[in-house]
Amino acid sequence: MLDTNTPVYPVRIVLRRTGLTAELLRAWERRYGVVAPGRTDGGQRLYSEADVIRLSLLRRATQYGHSIGRIAELSDQELDALLVDAPAAPARPGPSADGQLGVGTRRACLEAIQWMDGAALDAALRRAAVALGPVQFAEQVVAPLVREIGELWHAGRLRIVQEHLATSTIRQVLSGILAFAPAGDDAPVFVAATTTGQRHELGAMMAAAVAAAQGWRAVYLGPDLPGEEIGIAAARLHAGAIGLSLVFPTEDAVIDRDLADLAEAIGRSIPVYVGGEGTTQRGPQLAGHGFTVIPSLTDLGQRLART
Repeated sequence: MLDTNTPVYPVRIVLRRTGLTAELLRAWERRYGVVAPGRTDGGQRLYSEADVIRLSLLRRATQYGHSIGRIAELSDQELDALLVDAPAAPARPGPSADGQLGVGTRRACLEAIQWMDGAALDAALRRAAVALGPVQFAEQVVAPLVREIGELWHAGRLRIVQEHLATSTIRQVLSGILAFAPAGDDAPVFVAATTTGQRHELGAMMAAAVAAAQGWRAVYLGPDLPGEEIGIAAARLHAGAIGLSLVFPTEDAVIDRDLADLAEAIGRSIPVYVGGEGTTQRGPQLAGHGFTVIPSLTDLGQRLART
């Protein structure tokens, strides 16, 4: 019988069996030491059956709201006890299944919004958040749902009060994700906010949720903040990264001033990741300040996992 502590599995097998991404596995090993894989003579990592079991337990625990920073040092027995009352972990869906869940959730959400049924909207969003995890939930449910809501409102098919109900409920769910994903005291800090005049805050909140899912301590400062204030807060918090959301086509002079003030306040010492439709015409300017445009929340998660 094979010793369960004998390293025999290469990375690709471990990823397939646990459902982890390569970036997340590396981050967990480097930042939290969750397992200590062996090495081949050529330096390739090898994992034991015990490693695979432990990684699977950790992934399942994070799916149900536990921060990797808080559970990384638990024994397998303690992880088992932690999960004893959790529902069965959902099978890792393929891309088509993920997409179907996202489409179905958005359809249910739009129906709930039409009927002003906040409870149904909240329930649909929370079920999807658990099933998909923060990154895919933000990418496949919240981001496209927000776009659909905006299009319906502009077309006159949603009333202002319906849009406000939807935004408020989505904000509550994202706040819950952040509240129940506390990181360890030594976790790097991710600061998220929007600049002056940028009152649509869901993009920044999604970025914070993605950072929290990667083991960062996410600090969401809120919307409509001067760039200098964001920079000062990031410096005082010793932030490892900053996330900005640019949605509104705010006056150029206002955005220019805020971006310049933020760059001056941090002195290019902190990576700044910027996402949102407002970045479309600002690539050169953002690059000039040393900021990085993020094409998707998945990309942001991968970058943070490597940091």
